[in-house]
Amino acid sequence: MATETREKRAGLHNKAVTRRDISGFARDYCRSAGNAAYLIAEATPDSVSGMTSVLVSNWSFDTIEDVGLPAITRLIESSVSTFPGTPPRGWHPLALAAFLACDDVANLCVHDHEEMFLLKLPSGKKHYIAVISGTEATALDSTGLSRLQMGLCHLLSGFKSEAVAVGEPLSERERECLYWASEGKTADEVSLIINVSSNTVNSYVAHAIHKLAARNRAMAIATAIRNHLI
Repeated sequence: MATETREKRAGLHNKAVTRRDISGFARDYCRSAGNAAYLIAEATPDSVSGMTSVLVSNWSFDTIEDVGLPAITRLIESSVSTFPGTPPRGWHPLALAAFLACDDVANLCVHDHEEMFLLKLPSGKKHYIAVISGTEATALDSTGLSRLQMGLCHLLSGFKSEAVAVGEPLSERERECLYWASEGKTADEVSLIINVSSNTVNSYVAHAIHKLAARNRAMAIATAIRNHLI
């Protein structure tokens, strides 16, 4: 697994990194570590909505709906995340009560987030936070988490969320909605993740389908993946 991960990172070194690359790397770690969950978000909330932007995540729809984007934002903004090179520290949701409401803590526990590690991911001008959750205490080892943290920093250094490739017709929001659709999320689920209405999500996807000259959503997703747009 370690050798395959190094090869995958080396192969990504010479091309633009996509959300799919980042989620795949995090997913590989979570699978190897057992039934772990990941959520990676920008450390600085959006200036308009005041909410953080989720980059990639395998949290279920029920978890995101129950916990809510405001609580996720407070978690990302908390002071418990660790820098690369610092041994990651696990936190039970109850220990995060200074940042989260009682209902938020209860919802995290209901959805089996028994131990949470918040990892800082500095990446040039942008900073991200990874929330890695285990379903039971001590299920995740610090050595593996440190490797994950360094690998994510490496990948994010090649991720340009605001950059637009030559000839690329999609806006960042259209790419974002198309990415989440490619991950199997419904419009309602995407609306919770990016804090817009489901009608707006459908509008972004429809625009993406039109711009990519696709006949339907599946064709648009395939075209976007093939051209490294998502």
